[in-house]
Amino acid sequence: MSNEFQPPMKKKKDVSHMLDSFFDDRPLKKLLHTLDEYVHRTFSPLYIPIDVHETSTEHVIIAHLPSVKREQIQLQFDEERLILSISHQERIETIDEQGNLFQKKEAQQHITKSIFLPYPVSEKEVQASFQDGKLVIRLPQKKKYIDID
Repeated sequence: MSNEFQPPMKKKKDVSHMLDSFFDDRPLKKLLHTLDEYVHRTFSPLYIPIDVHETSTEHVIIAHLPSVKREQIQLQFDEERLILSISHQERIETIDEQGNLFQKKEAQQHITKSIFLPYPVSEKEVQASFQDGKLVIRLPQKKKYIDID
């Protein structure tokens, strides 16, 4: 074993190489992939994807809700945010051949997402529509743009 001095850059490269080889190892990749799939399946129903874009006339917020019905959606206005709530209730009853109820399941799920507004608006200025699994919220554009010569 040599006691030669090694510059810190060399050690840094070795540590980086060790980390790369650790995460590139196939069994670990498979484990990480399995964990990622588990988290996605477990928590993805509770996630509401939101797209936001703005034009010179309006600020548009789109919530993607593909399997949600209009009756399940509630949109509340707060001074600085919108609160999007989705409720789902399900009741499953199993009846045997004699018409007797022998199994009953009930499930309820509720998810809420706060959408912070980019600037103050009044409740009357907020417009919302729901069609084809998309909740579209429109706000008037309040930013003033300056033309540059």
